[in-house]
Amino acid sequence: MLSTGATLLMVSLAANAAAADRPELPRATIEAGLKKAACTIPPRDAKIVGTEWLGHRLQIVEVSCWRSKNDSGSILFAVPTDGVEPPQLIMTEHWNGWRVEPGYRVASPSYDRKTRTLGSVREKRTTGDCGTIREWKWTGWSFRLIQVADKSICDGEPFDWDSSRKWQVFPGRESMIPDEQTLVR
Repeated sequence: MLSTGATLLMVSLAANAAAADRPELPRATIEAGLKKAACTIPPRDAKIVGTEWLGHRLQIVEVSCWRSKNDSGSILFAVPTDGVEPPQLIMTEHWNGWRVEPGYRVASPSYDRKTRTLGSVREKRTTGDCGTIREWKWTGWSFRLIQVADKSICDGEPFDWDSSRKWQVFPGRESMIPDEQTLVR
């Protein structure tokens, strides 16, 4: 289950998809991005599903990449609106269980323009009691991973943004200790 704030964020990209100032994204750019990200949606079925402003004259464009029974995912492009620079597939870091790796696919993305953070919720089942929550910070041309919470056991207890710290796996819990002197040596 998502908190109200997270729910509002999830609709931000989709709500802006119909905006009059939606940037153009060449079909060849979309197809190259789908290939690089190893998307499973056939190129003919890939659609622009949302846009949002990243900064002055720079928009993020969300393109469908994959679908599963409970979820869907996208790839993101940074599209300069001045037409001088070409659109770029945005790299998003991913946690593989022991280190951060580059990636491109994002499950159910949401973007908060005020904090310049990207969020992602991937539910393991539709009851919202297990899955993965990720958060990234915009750096200029990529999103740097800042938090991953993973609740693999579906136990009926809600798993949402408000409770995500309880299941945080990245950064490790030891990095959350405010003072090293409190550690027993």
